[in-house]
Amino acid sequence: MRKDYPSLIYCSLSGFGRTGPYKHRRGFDLVAQAMSGIMSFTGESPYGPPVKCGAPLSDITAGILAAMGILAVYAHRLKTGQGQRVETSLFEAALVQTYWQSAIALATGVAPRAMGSAHPLNAPYQAFEASDGWIVVGGANQKNWLRMLDALNAPELADDPRFQSGADRMAHLKELEAELGGRFRTKPAKYWLKALEDKGVPCGPVYNMLQALADAQTLAREMVVEVEHSKLGPVKTIGLPVKFSATPGKVRTGAPLYGEHTRQVLHECGFDDQQIDAFEKEGAIVTSASRHARQRWPDALTP
Repeated sequence: MRKDYPSLIYCSLSGFGRTGPYKHRRGFDLVAQAMSGIMSFTGESPYGPPVKCGAPLSDITAGILAAMGILAVYAHRLKTGQGQRVETSLFEAALVQTYWQSAIALATGVAPRAMGSAHPLNAPYQAFEASDGWIVVGGANQKNWLRMLDALNAPELADDPRFQSGADRMAHLKELEAELGGRFRTKPAKYWLKALEDKGVPCGPVYNMLQALADAQTLAREMVVEVEHSKLGPVKTIGLPVKFSATPGKVRTGAPLYGEHTRQVLHECGFDDQQIDAFEKEGAIVTSASRHARQRWPDALTP
């Protein structure tokens, strides 16, 4: 195709990429998380079993990297008229998310282990349990650490030699967690969130998914929208996370059914119904009609 269309931009996503000893291996997000090291430092305890990040981290990141690559190549094409191949993989997408842990491993020769919600280089930067739930607190730098102590009414900890600097706090992390945890458990989350906010300390509640979707900020940013689905009718879905000042966009329709827009897209590319029917008959494409046929008469359509 490139011979006929030198401006072609072609993007390839795979489990491990087009080169290297694993280029023919199949990949899933689970495999990428395991082989990238992510599962070794995710979890509550350094001695616990490997834990997968709840979100499909490598799947989503690979898509974002691919989109970024396509846009970069498109900018190149605007200048030169030439396209090129863009590729990334689930494995590379997972590796690139190990920012802190890979830096530590490369610098020290020691593989970081799971720390729960804590940060590998800064403290306190983690979740704490209040009397009625969990909150997160970003008291990582010296300024926020002192502000946090002010909110906790615990000025004595500022002079404790175990906690005077960031390095000291990391070296005595378990003791720090015990000191702060005992104080946070004395009052409800709402109290602590206000006290911390008033002092300028980054903090927030730990939500479940329904609470996150119902939050006032989520709604104000139109991150939950109602759209029309071709089969289900009105449905709620996640909104557009990037806002544009001059060309605002939004999610307008529900997720498409498999093959739902194949015919429409090919029409827009200049193919007529006869050509599209031929593609469909050959098995080169799937449309919503052929998908339904496969579901109703799978044996008749099996080569």
